[in-house]
Amino acid sequence: MTREAVVEWARMMSRPSGLDAMRAFFPVFVLAAAIGAALPATATTVSLNERLKSASRVEVNQVPTSGASLIGRVQQFHNGDSLISLGEGEGQPVVLTLCSGKAHLNLEASWPGAPAAKTAEEKQMRAYGMYMAVMGGMAMVQGLAGDTLELPADGQAATVQRETSWAYGKEQYAVTVTGGAGGELRIKAVKTANTTKTPRSGPDDFVSTDGDKAARLAELEPVGTSRELVISSAPMAAGIPDAMSLAGWLSASGKGGATVGEARTASGDCAR
Repeated sequence: MTREAVVEWARMMSRPSGLDAMRAFFPVFVLAAAIGAALPATATTVSLNERLKSASRVEVNQVPTSGASLIGRVQQFHNGDSLISLGEGEGQPVVLTLCSGKAHLNLEASWPGAPAAKTAEEKQMRAYGMYMAVMGGMAMVQGLAGDTLELPADGQAATVQRETSWAYGKEQYAVTVTGGAGGELRIKAVKTANTTKTPRSGPDDFVSTDGDKAARLAELEPVGTSRELVISSAPMAAGIPDAMSLAGWLSASGKGGATVGEARTASGDCAR
């Protein structure tokens, strides 16, 4: 997902219906469900979706063919808390859910090159864009890898070829699964080629024209773009500390607080 696409999606979500979508916020990985074909089943397979749901930390590193990479992460906690952040190091927190409840958006979060945001609506749009930059990247890797993964031995890697359709052909990817020490799992998807199978257009074509094909091809991300998921095997912590400040955050329920502890009490999400 390009930053331009993220901003455009965020602009759409910043309308009144966007806040309604936020109020209907589901657990983190429901929005990024795997859609690709599965690898052949063997005695050493794992459900990627289940691994993501049970992971204490998932990181996605998106590397374009030019420019800076975009690193996002999702932290999940035993009590149902989750925190999505974007940027180098620990990054900036963007979206928080408490006890699998409603979302809270950090309106002060930003990233290098992000559009300036002065009004509350602009800040909300920017936060949505950051959220989608993380979740969109994760969903793309999931879709290419499929839900059923064949696990290599620790320190070993296995690569399969995947493809997706575009208007006039296929996008091809190499998907590499690496087993890390202690059960860590790495899944890297690298775009390797674009193919065009549709014959050149004739003089009577009005839709599948050479110009349309060229325009659609230009919209595809460049060959060489890569994304990598790093899925931790460490146990989940109990929950986000109650003392964490929520100054500058927006609660989808309208029942926030100055701290996580106050938001837990006000929202009622943790008392269900």
